[in-house]
Amino acid sequence: RTKEDLYTDGTWISDCEERLRFALCDMCIKPRKVLCLGLGSPSGSRDTRAQLALLSRLCSFADIGLMNVCLYDPVFTDADKDLFRVLGMKCIDDKKNVQHSLDCPTILYMPHCDLVLYETVLRANWSRERLCNMVLVANSFYDYLEHNAISKLEAEYPCLTRLAPVIESCPLPASELFSTAFNNLSVQYAKRTILSSDDTFWELPLARTLNTVIGVNEIPSQDTDVL
Repeated sequence: RTKEDLYTDGTWISDCEERLRFALCDMCIKPRKVLCLGLGSPSGSRDTRAQLALLSRLCSFADIGLMNVCLYDPVFTDADKDLFRVLGMKCIDDKKNVQHSLDCPTILYMPHCDLVLYETVLRANWSRERLCNMVLVANSFYDYLEHNAISKLEAEYPCLTRLAPVIESCPLPASELFSTAFNNLSVQYAKRTILSSDDTFWELPLARTLNTVIGVNEIPSQDTDVL
């Protein structure tokens, strides 16, 4: 029922597809796989089911087989994992097996994740070549700059803080039927020509740990999904 509702939400689906099409054309890449992190539990959340339905539709649009979709979230239930297998997607059972670093053009599907997870993924791909091979469907990075102290972001989330001002961002249109499932999500990507050639842009402090996440405002969403 969720999938049917989503597909009948006016021109919303086609508008989302157009944003992805524009990003892929602008980057001149053809993604071969999808890494989905922090999705939440489809069996326990209507919003998550809507996000999963959009993921499936975008894969079809981008000609990415569902067997090339990998998902991980520690909240996945056995019912969720069975669903992913029926759909033909690969569910990662152990966080240790999640490969954040990307080895080919990839869509990163990360709706309403925590800041630390965005930072983890960006840090694992912190090179011009890798950043230019990823398209993110995620919270708008620039919004974090507007809702938090820059000094704190620079100290704790240096990758996101440096990338947010220059990343291209195409916000998803508002959905009348699933307003909280897709609020503040954008198709985001980094163009090679706008990434700094200054060495200081690429030099990073030591990585933080997941246990030090305090005092930073998250963008409101329907769930709190943590890696």
